[in-house]
Amino acid sequence: MAMVLPRVSVGGTLLTAESSDDPVTIPLFIGYTAKVEKSGLPVSISSLAEASAVWGDTGTMAWSLRHFFDNGGRLCYVLSLGDTAQWSSAADRLDALVAALQTPEVMSAVIEDNHTGLLLAPELSELNDIETDTVDLWYQGWQALLELAVYERRFALLELPEVPGTAVKLAQMSFSADYCRNAAAWWPRLETSYADDLDSTISHRLLSALPAVAAAIQRSAKAYGVWKAPANIALTKTIRPTNDAALSQTLFTQTGVYANPICSFPGKGVYLWGCRTLLNDAGSPWRFIQIRLLVNSIENRLKFIARAFVFEPNNALTWMKLKGQIWSWLRQQWLAGAFYGTQEEDAFSVAVGLDETMTADDLSAGKMIVNIQLALLAPAEFIDLTITLDARASATQFEESA
Repeated sequence: MAMVLPRVSVGGTLLTAESSDDPVTIPLFIGYTAKVEKSGLPVSISSLAEASAVWGDTGTMAWSLRHFFDNGGRLCYVLSLGDTAQWSSAADRLDALVAALQTPEVMSAVIEDNHTGLLLAPELSELNDIETDTVDLWYQGWQALLELAVYERRFALLELPEVPGTAVKLAQMSFSADYCRNAAAWWPRLETSYADDLDSTISHRLLSALPAVAAAIQRSAKAYGVWKAPANIALTKTIRPTNDAALSQTLFTQTGVYANPICSFPGKGVYLWGCRTLLNDAGSPWRFIQIRLLVNSIENRLKFIARAFVFEPNNALTWMKLKGQIWSWLRQQWLAGAFYGTQEEDAFSVAVGLDETMTADDLSAGKMIVNIQLALLAPAEFIDLTITLDARASATQFEESA
């Protein structure tokens, strides 16, 4: 009989992280680099200068990291799959990238990393430049990232193919609903103000939107809280999206897969304009990115609190202590605006105890079960403004509804 080690779990997910930093908004970039770090493990990068020193200044990964930091990114990790120079063509490198994302080595590196919460492979964006049919590669790349996102409640950042026909074919392929609630897609690519280092005739380099999206998520969570929708956020070093964002609505109509559009507003700039996951279910709270990230953040914090009670006596005194610490932290989040409700009892509840969350058999098995209920917030996506002018009263009535 295999030995079962004591642990702390949330919803059946083994919890092992001990860092005091919330990893939910820290991205893990996966791909090929100009320089290779010998350890083969994810490496933390906290500045553009550090990224240049560790990974070099050329290649898609270098430009992606530059766009991440230029858009306000604070910290990320990079998992290098090898040297970019080993491939004679972009097509061969992309084939190898998709294959590498499905290997046990990458899966092991992701599982063992407890510092990150976002997954992205910005090199997949170069599939847009391959002239042959790339639908299968897009599908395999998406599927690999979706499978990796299952571990330790990560969230996958995906890019919908730029060509509408390819995007429709990809979106019509089957993806598990359990996977779709842990991922979101954006569309289209971005024309940036960076000069292309490979072709001097090109003054504006095309990049995947995902590094800027990761930076926006991190910046928004730091400024307002992870429960704030990472949308209506301006992008820097960005000239325009490569396609009309209105096409994303057409794609949604044709396929049912929502791609968060990136829009260009005259006189204002380029903005992220959507906060939906891949899950197309109007009745599910997991259709919003910020709700998925908020719950991930809560689970990450509560597992840290609960670790202190492993091996403690499984009795009423321990339950009271654990409940008190969880309640105190959740109350802080509610006061900061994380949950719905003007009264504490409307926002959250914490329960633990014999015949409340546990049976006598649970106690005999050494289980301590805590039940937590949260009232999560949904964003106001559509705001109707009505202005009524009453000349007789010389007054203006202004009515808002969301």
